[in-house]
Amino acid sequence: MRVITAIKEKPSHAIFSAIGIFFLTPIIQLLVTPIAFEIWFKTLIAKPLNAILYIVFSFLFGLFISLYLYDKNKCEDCKVQDIKAGFGGAILGFVLGVCPACFSLIGALLPLAGNIFLTTYSHIFLLLSIIVLIFSINKLGGFKK
Repeated sequence: MRVITAIKEKPSHAIFSAIGIFFLTPIIQLLVTPIAFEIWFKTLIAKPLNAILYIVFSFLFGLFISLYLYDKNKCEDCKVQDIKAGFGGAILGFVLGVCPACFSLIGALLPLAGNIFLTTYSHIFLLLSIIVLIFSINKLGGFKK
């Protein structure tokens, strides 16, 4: 599969992308509170479903970035515009499914009921972003030999 080839060629792209997106939430929260990592870790423990989805999301994001960079440098007949859905899914999943610090930004635009809805169903938004990332990896030909 091309996604495996992309990871084998430059594993650092996949690893650093996955780790980067995984720790981006507490880093953003550090702007608000110095105990951001403690809050983030306790939130992951309190919601195991979200934690599992978050790990899967981070892993797939690393795969997607690795495949994108592989295609950008090696593939001549690949459609680079196919990656827009993947980045859209990553942003959707990160802002709505993962990043509670981002809710303060959204909170300025939505009423309280909207924030409660997003918080309650964040796992669904994260699952949707995982589906979009899988679709984008597939559309880039990541699952082809």
